[in-house]
Amino acid sequence: MDVVSRSASSDGRKRRWQQHTADRRQHIIDAALTVLARDIAPGERMTAQQIATEASVHRTGLYRYFEDRTDLDTSIQRVICEDLRSELMTAVTLTGTPRDVVNRVVGSYVHWVFEHPEWARFVEQDLSTDTVSPFDELNLELSQQLEDITAAFLALVGADLGPDDQNLVGPWVSGLISGCMGAARTWGLQGENRTDIGTFVTFLADTIWMQIIGLGQSRGVNIPRIPLEDMTGGQAG
Repeated sequence: MDVVSRSASSDGRKRRWQQHTADRRQHIIDAALTVLARDIAPGERMTAQQIATEASVHRTGLYRYFEDRTDLDTSIQRVICEDLRSELMTAVTLTGTPRDVVNRVVGSYVHWVFEHPEWARFVEQDLSTDTVSPFDELNLELSQQLEDITAAFLALVGADLGPDDQNLVGPWVSGLISGCMGAARTWGLQGENRTDIGTFVTFLADTIWMQIIGLGQSRGVNIPRIPLEDMTGGQAG
């Protein structure tokens, strides 16, 4: 076998092993997600043994595919965040009235928390790593997306904000997101005594909308009540 053939064979084995590792990692993560949804009550911690049992591997076998428990938990959080990201990013668009946008984003997040309460609790766990957590990365991405949407909206209505206000849009949007997530977390922990989800979404969207209206009025910004598509000739998105 010549050098080229040996190199190609080696590359092929390497690719197959990488694919095998990726498949096994995903299998273990899927098992962990099942355990979270089915077996973990509020305040309980998912154990490595529960994950291994669901994945049909020996507990020590988990760490053939993950460096340690932190790597495993971070990988689980990353997959959960991707699911939440897919849900939220479809809602963050310049379509409908401004109030519709608020209702859509708030509703998407609250319904996701309602459908995946254990995932929501797990993804917010602090793993005490030196890197930004997947959840914080998602919050930063969502904040940037909403900041861009806000800037586009302000341009649509011809708002002329001063430099300080322009610089503070990002932190303000981030605060709205944190408040929404905190409210959803507290609502979820109320259990059977909590208000129904439709009433909660409306209430939470109302409070955010009043902040937007109040801030707009204080800056002389008129917030329209017509679909944003009508303001952009159907090009909003």
